[in-house]
Amino acid sequence: MHPSLPLLDLLDAITEARVAQPQLRLSVLAALRLSQGAGHLTGGRLITLLHDGAVREIISHGVASQDEAADRAMAATAVSSHQPVRPAEGQTGPTAWPLGKDKRIHGVLILDGTDANVGALLADLLLQWCALAEFVNLEKEELIDENYQLREEIRQQFSERNIVAVSGAFRHVLDNAKRVAASNATVLIEGETGTGKEMVARLIHDHSQRANGPFVAINCGSLSESLLESELFGHVKGAFTGAVNDRKGRFEAANSGTIFLDEIGEVSPAMQVRLLRVLQEMEVERVGDNKVRKLDVRVVAATNRHLETEIGKGTFRADLYYRLNVVYLHIPPLRSRSEDIPHLVERFLSLFCQRNAKYIEAVSREVLDTMRSYPWPGNVRELENCIEKMVVMAPGKELTPDLLPMAVAAFDPHQETDRPHGMASFELRLKSWCQAEVHAARERDATDLYDVVRAKWDRHLLEATLDSFQGNKSKAARMLGLSRNTLATRLGELSIVKREWAVE
Repeated sequence: MHPSLPLLDLLDAITEARVAQPQLRLSVLAALRLSQGAGHLTGGRLITLLHDGAVREIISHGVASQDEAADRAMAATAVSSHQPVRPAEGQTGPTAWPLGKDKRIHGVLILDGTDANVGALLADLLLQWCALAEFVNLEKEELIDENYQLREEIRQQFSERNIVAVSGAFRHVLDNAKRVAASNATVLIEGETGTGKEMVARLIHDHSQRANGPFVAINCGSLSESLLESELFGHVKGAFTGAVNDRKGRFEAANSGTIFLDEIGEVSPAMQVRLLRVLQEMEVERVGDNKVRKLDVRVVAATNRHLETEIGKGTFRADLYYRLNVVYLHIPPLRSRSEDIPHLVERFLSLFCQRNAKYIEAVSREVLDTMRSYPWPGNVRELENCIEKMVVMAPGKELTPDLLPMAVAAFDPHQETDRPHGMASFELRLKSWCQAEVHAARERDATDLYDVVRAKWDRHLLEATLDSFQGNKSKAARMLGLSRNTLATRLGELSIVKREWAVE
């Protein structure tokens, strides 16, 4: 046996090995190997335990003086006594140290040919490592569970059960989406903003053989060319200023799953060339690297532009278009499927009542008629926003016409004029509305007609002004010619729910 290395030097060597190899198994093996090489022991075993006392793993190094059955029996004695188990006086053999206190024993360290000082030192170190490893494992399990729950929530949110499709045109789109999902074909989805292109893309993913793989979405129109390149393809350390680590791109992150390229019509010509190569070869090179990485990715792209028109203008490559347009799906705008509107209203009403802790019993017939006639340039997203505002602002248990956003309430499909948005007819509608309010006030023998009409009108005016300044009350008050305090007081008088106007 070599002369023994001082304990402090041994501790330094073990610490360096732990930093280099922080995994529990590798750290334990390094500690046992260094201790044996320093002449402090001839062999050792760490028996790690689960919460119920069952053996999780045995990490062994060197020569054992007894078999595994004897080791397990010795470990059981140490666990039950919470004390080290040493050979009888006058005899030689291994010593077992229980790693833990109170009820929780993380494991048992069994050492051959060592003294009490070295054994106690190694037992203290390995107890810390075992406790840390268990904490990391629990945290990892919690993250895995949280990730699973979030994926399930997203899957339920975008599942077919949450897609309202009464109209034949939209049902046809969904049927085709499910039909193409069984293949690996690239899909191009075209439709106006807010029609639900990502929802259809997720439907394709969820009905495909890749459903258990990742679904990675990226909006290609929201990033500059350099940022988009790094996001899509990844980069290596030092590729550009700020690239302090290697980073995989969205294509690599989507391996074995689906990547959704939203607003594909917005990418630059140079980026179109790179995308074309990735789609053709199914391989990617990170920015600043020359290593080719193979991909196994299903590509679904979406655009609110008519790409054939863009090809004619020279802003979109024809070869990339044909590579993307293996299967083409066109989502009709909401104005072309007005029969879906009442069902969408019911879905959003239920969602926002629950989210805002409100109870709405009914939607007036006039509200639904107005919504059916409105063209909805923002499509389903605009309708969702409209319902949320109405629910938040509703003082009672019914959604009434006075809660409609001004743009929706003012639109008249029956009268075309040179004035924008049918505002000429709005004056007639306003006059008719005032007459109806007067008639209703007479019926109930009211004495507050002015205050009621003013409150309804002020609500729309203040909402429109605040929306134009993203909720900034100071800027809105300046435009309205009011003090900020006066505006805040008026808002408090107009609405019980102030969530929309909480932004300072």
